[in-house]
Amino acid sequence: MKGYYIHKEPVLDRKRALFGNDLFFRKAPSPQGGPKGPALSVDEGVVGAVSSGGGFERLTGNKRVFLDFSADLMQADTLALLPRNSIFRVAERDARDKEVLLKAAMLKKQGYQVAIDYTGAGCGLLPLHRDADFVRLDPSAFPEDKVAPTVALFRKFPLKLIAGNVENGQDFVHCCDLGFDLFQGPFFMTPPAEGAPSISASQAVLVQLFNDIRANKEVGVIEAPFKDNPKLAYGLLQLMNSAFFRVGRKVASLQQAITLLGYENLQKWVILLLFTVDRPGAQSHPLIEKALVRSKLMESLAKKTGDSALADSAFITGMLSFMHVLFNLRPDEVTQKLNLIQEIEDALVNKAGSLGALLRVAERTDRQAYDRMDEDLTSLRLSADDVLWAETDAIMDSQSALGN
Repeated sequence: MKGYYIHKEPVLDRKRALFGNDLFFRKAPSPQGGPKGPALSVDEGVVGAVSSGGGFERLTGNKRVFLDFSADLMQADTLALLPRNSIFRVAERDARDKEVLLKAAMLKKQGYQVAIDYTGAGCGLLPLHRDADFVRLDPSAFPEDKVAPTVALFRKFPLKLIAGNVENGQDFVHCCDLGFDLFQGPFFMTPPAEGAPSISASQAVLVQLFNDIRANKEVGVIEAPFKDNPKLAYGLLQLMNSAFFRVGRKVASLQQAITLLGYENLQKWVILLLFTVDRPGAQSHPLIEKALVRSKLMESLAKKTGDSALADSAFITGMLSFMHVLFNLRPDEVTQKLNLIQEIEDALVNKAGSLGALLRVAERTDRQAYDRMDEDLTSLRLSADDVLWAETDAIMDSQSALGN
């Protein structure tokens, strides 16, 4: 997207399903010193750049989108380019301004929704805290004995309460018990707080298929699982006909799909299908999109280093880095089930080698920790701008695989 970098974070409901997406924008290229400042408010320039790059639908499908409020958004021609399900986030420090309050009220009157943070930083409740549709607070920023009373205070108002910076499954359960409605943070990228390891029958078939492809077995062996499992065959043809693989023509048969993809790309598809095969609403599961974005990010950065052989391994490493979450297994238990080259196994288990450095960069990108990857970027001969461009492209490409 010309002129801006994008970061995207999901907002989940109590069932861990996708409620909407929080979008963050930064000016490109980064100012001297790197992208260490806060994200930009969404103004006319941002909206114009998104529209020229395919529109917000290319970034979020038909899901709700949280955007940082800017006075520029009130212009009719700018508002017309935004999704009708946009939610405008007003900074708490700006919520005392009468003009901001008036514009927030005008947005609500036009059918949009408004969100605001609550920090408890001595300002008490502001009028917008009572009138907003969403209030976000970070439980970890409050004394432990103050969180429950604060939640109870907001439960008096007809709004949804968002818990921010939810780190893991245990924190998610705790926030649910406290009464939060929605949740942000990396908790969905960590194994569940409880539950036994779980691999479905379809996933077991795919694991074996992945190992057969890695062993370079003949096409008849590779084709057999699809003939025996209509769900896998449908999944293959559906993804092949999406924009994600850029095949360029409609695919009508299994053999044609395998021939057009080739074994290297088929490996990628099999790993992607491990995430989607048992999830009919895959586009509503944030882990799937996060895995896609991470794998595309790592693949793009690997290509940027000039090592073409590294790129395919980088994509696979990015996808497999979430497999322990999907199966509720340790990373070393995942690698034992798969026929992997040593470099991928070392990256997944020990974060070693070039793939390990790329994985660390991707993990820090997930948290917008762009200022904590200098050492790895130096070893890979990459820049923070390379990362931000790769992330932006990956976010825009991933939606084509998932649809709306």
